[in-house]
Amino acid sequence: MATVMFVFVGVNAASAQDFTDEDIRDYAVILMAQKSITDKITPAVEEYIAKQEGIDNNKFAELDAIANGDASKLPNGTPEEQFQRTFYKTMQDRVVAKKKKAAQTVVSQLATHGLGAKKYNAIKKAYKSDSSIKAKVDGLMSSMSAE
Repeated sequence: MATVMFVFVGVNAASAQDFTDEDIRDYAVILMAQKSITDKITPAVEEYIAKQEGIDNNKFAELDAIANGDASKLPNGTPEEQFQRTFYKTMQDRVVAKKKKAAQTVVSQLATHGLGAKKYNAIKKAYKSDSSIKAKVDGLMSSMSAE
């Protein structure tokens, strides 16, 4: 009778000891770079809104709650609704999408050429599930913000 042996290899989630302090710092720097770009989205949109007659921040927030980034979800029957839909789409295309893409590009480049994609993804996963990693990264980001 042949003996069949199964070997199960478990892959454990990365823990705090799997990353060096430099890895954690590099990840925090990447998040700070991303935050630096995405934090500019709201002021940029508000600047456009301030210049646009017929729409204010509250109305734009209302539209955003309905559309959630997709202008086609907005009503388009009346001339006012058409204007609002067009303005919302313009803001998404000109400001929000461009800045989000820029942030993604920065993250991708820094992750690839700094940490390496594999380590970046491992820390990203650990950041979401390991409170000690999250605390370290958040602490570093907080100290960088204070500088």
